[in-house]
Amino acid sequence: MAPHLFLSSGDPSGVAIGAGLMRTLKTHAPGITFAGLGGDEMVAEGMRLIMDPATKSAMWLMGNLKRVPLHAKMRRLSQEDWERSRPDALITIDYQAFHLFLGVSAQERGIPVIHFVGSQFWGRRYYTLGPIRRAYSHVLLIHEFEKPYYDEAGIDATYVGYPLFERLQHRELNAERLEYLRTLPTPRLALLPGSRHLEITASLPVMLEVAQRMQPRPYLLVSQGHPHKRSRVQRMLADSGMPGEVFDGAVGEILSEAELALITSGTATMEALYYGCPAVVIYRLHPITYFIGKPLKAGFMAMPNLLAREEVVPEFLMGSRNPKRVAAAAQSLLSNADEREEQRRRFKQIKQRVLSGPVPSQAAAEVVLRIIDGGE
Repeated sequence: MAPHLFLSSGDPSGVAIGAGLMRTLKTHAPGITFAGLGGDEMVAEGMRLIMDPATKSAMWLMGNLKRVPLHAKMRRLSQEDWERSRPDALITIDYQAFHLFLGVSAQERGIPVIHFVGSQFWGRRYYTLGPIRRAYSHVLLIHEFEKPYYDEAGIDATYVGYPLFERLQHRELNAERLEYLRTLPTPRLALLPGSRHLEITASLPVMLEVAQRMQPRPYLLVSQGHPHKRSRVQRMLADSGMPGEVFDGAVGEILSEAELALITSGTATMEALYYGCPAVVIYRLHPITYFIGKPLKAGFMAMPNLLAREEVVPEFLMGSRNPKRVAAAAQSLLSNADEREEQRRRFKQIKQRVLSGPVPSQAAAEVVLRIIDGGE
């Protein structure tokens, strides 16, 4: 009998990871079926959709607290579906604030739980070790350096490689858009404030203030991920008085043609690395989240810095709107071609190391099939 899997993803990047995994699983297990929480890409691969939480995802403490009722509904709908059609395994993807609870629910019912994208407890959240052990049967890690931390904690885990780079290798940039971007004034400054509402409202105002302080006056290339947020982002850009344009997505094209980028969110920092665009990373938090989370921060938060184990990109964890230090770092990079070239050199080194690892969708599919076949 063909296996049946329940997948859960709570944000756009997780949906993309899930779709890639489903695509590979179908080649190894003909007739496999899927249900779960996700988005359009997963539906296109054959998921029977229970609910789409991807456009409502949150980050950090305060954002997740506001979504407790939504999480409760998602958990209830998932449990009801398991009663009707018991899955051979639950595959949760990132979005830890919800999946720790969903994983426990599945484990209580004897359903194996495979979590894709490991919690970064090693950086700032050792208090989540207990919940991780209770929630997940196995963790699929996207960074090789994480494996020793999981081994030491006694959590079954496999390093499968970095899914974003697998997707970017197969993504062709839009030649017409690239040509258009090259006609725009220089210097071009990319602003990537994230796709979530809270990210945009917290980070974009800081980014715009940083841009206002820079000389020569940059032309802004603002990427936004959801059509229904476009008018808000355009209004914020217009109110800033800065020259620039808002683009739907186009992250790869923008990063390929910008001299510098201001970025929030982990995925976008790695896209800057992939396309070789020098960057400054901003994490703007709710003041309460900042007060609680700042003492827990160990080492770095920007993924290029974590992979290099040293500062490759300037990063700023902010609990209030204070753009001065960010502007100084951005101005230094914009004014110094050697600094930008050094970032590009380090980016290239990290990119080559990541691409030399496993093919993520293939490695992850092999672990999933082994577990549901009783291999663990």
